[in-house]
Amino acid sequence: MDIHPIFVHFPIALLTVYAVLELIRFERFTSLGYYFYIKGSLLIIGILTSSLALQTGEMAEDSVARSLHNLVEMHSTFANISTWIFAILAIVYAIVWISKTEYNQKLNESGFAKIWNLKLMIANKIMNNSFIMIILAILGLVAITITGALGGAIVYGPDVDPIVSFFYYLVM
Repeated sequence: MDIHPIFVHFPIALLTVYAVLELIRFERFTSLGYYFYIKGSLLIIGILTSSLALQTGEMAEDSVARSLHNLVEMHSTFANISTWIFAILAIVYAIVWISKTEYNQKLNESGFAKIWNLKLMIANKIMNNSFIMIILAILGLVAITITGALGGAIVYGPDVDPIVSFFYYLVM
């Protein structure tokens, strides 16, 4: 039984909404204190659930016709690229989020203070650089779109719609 479709759509939705919110840079939104936490929650939950999608995808790989092997491998590659891009962003958000809690003080008083402060410095530099955040969000969104299009080509064929066809013939 292929359970991959059950798990795959949740992280796609969460990560897509995160990417769109990351691209919306209106002060009306960014000035809201909870905007950071909404984006961080979408991203972190999206990454955690994407691990289920990746694992169920690996399980489903054996049930796909041998003639689709190259397509499945390309789909898997883009799924991993998507996950890694969003994982980098999730780590940045997690570090900055932790720095806003009382746990930050405990880390600063521990034997890991130098390592923690280095990670925090790097995360803050990335977080405060709109260009990097926007580029990573766009790359993640493009990668997840290609992943979804190739998934659609696996299930419905490469000519199911113009977007699937475009990405299928672009990468295959």
